[in-house]
Amino acid sequence: MLPKTKYARLSHTNSPQWTSYYRRDFYASTFFSNPCAATAFKMELLDLDEDSLMEIFSYFNFEELLFLSVVCVPFLQLCRRHLRKIRHFELDYRMLVDRPDRIEHLRNIFQSLAPSLDAFRFSGGYIMDETLKQSIVYNLASSCASLRHLTINYVVLNEHHLRPLTTLLPTLVSLDMGRCDLQDNTLAEFLQCRPLKLRTLAIPGNSILVGTFFDSWTTCDTLEQLDVSHCSSLNIKQIKAFLLRAARLSAINVTGCFWHQRDKEIFQNLGRSITMETNIPELKYFKGG
Repeated sequence: MLPKTKYARLSHTNSPQWTSYYRRDFYASTFFSNPCAATAFKMELLDLDEDSLMEIFSYFNFEELLFLSVVCVPFLQLCRRHLRKIRHFELDYRMLVDRPDRIEHLRNIFQSLAPSLDAFRFSGGYIMDETLKQSIVYNLASSCASLRHLTINYVVLNEHHLRPLTTLLPTLVSLDMGRCDLQDNTLAEFLQCRPLKLRTLAIPGNSILVGTFFDSWTTCDTLEQLDVSHCSSLNIKQIKAFLLRAARLSAINVTGCFWHQRDKEIFQNLGRSITMETNIPELKYFKGG
């Protein structure tokens, strides 16, 4: 393996020799004091051993690795070995939306990261490109087979977006769809269609939820924390039967919901303690787009 040194940056040109590199310290050596000899000395990047290649590619940032991954198959394999060290990824919509090749670029991101992703977070805003939103949903659903934590905030989600995402439900342990304009019927269909391992569900700020989705949600036996804060139309009476089915539920946040003082009896008469606030761990994400 070659010793660590500064490598000349790869040139993004159409030259057939663009994958060649030169070790700068060689030019200062006595052996290469002849300029002609120095010019003649070069080797193909892919002639190096694997450890040296991994070391070189470790100096490239996220965007550069994505760029290099489409050059050739060996580069693709090297780039993905680095990119798949990212386990928690936040998609930056602002970086993505202005790209003319955003759909293709998005596909490349998911193909490079998805197999090793444990957590994904995205916040796009209520007004966003529908084609791009559908592409994000499709890539999530088709690529992230082992995802455990999913956060989508400030994005309008209807049945056309939620149905593809049901493929992720069997592996998810935490789901956050805060401020996504969710409706009771589509949320009920979404939660009920697959067996769940969910321990945490956060759906705060969905102001048109009334709470009827609780009536049909029977796959809630693993749920431990529920955040329905600031769902201003949600009636606490709707969750009485649900609380009996969610036997492991130990924390709930109903701040800003519609309820009367007497509705506290719903929580007090269960025969178990339920904390009236949630403590959902905050993951650290690598942000890119």
